[in-house]
Amino acid sequence: MQGILSESLGKESDNHVFTLVDGAARNGDNSANCEEAADEDGERSVASVEEQLLKEMTVYEKFIPGMLTNFGSMSLDRIHNTLKMFCVADPPYDKSLQQLQGFLSGLVSEEKLELREGMYILKR
Repeated sequence: MQGILSESLGKESDNHVFTLVDGAARNGDNSANCEEAADEDGERSVASVEEQLLKEMTVYEKFIPGMLTNFGSMSLDRIHNTLKMFCVADPPYDKSLQQLQGFLSGLVSEEKLELREGMYILKR
């Protein structure tokens, strides 16, 4: 049997799901359907990765207001370095600057934080 395998992440990040899109190699008519299936799987895996990241980051959401209360306004780099320094227990903070920036942007859009001239502050 010939076809194309599409890969997506299951409920767990280490659970990969492979789907055989059969017939794609036999005739060109199904190539559009194959592309659509791959796009849908890609969108689902991106959404599940984003959901997983959001779930992981909510643990650190509790630390951020405390840091901003103690230090006042903080830059993205300073928040990132402070989380790396103090959040070493389970789960340790191991996110990238881009991941943290995306999460903080969400907190700004939820009006929990403000961003002024590159500095994050608590919303009053």
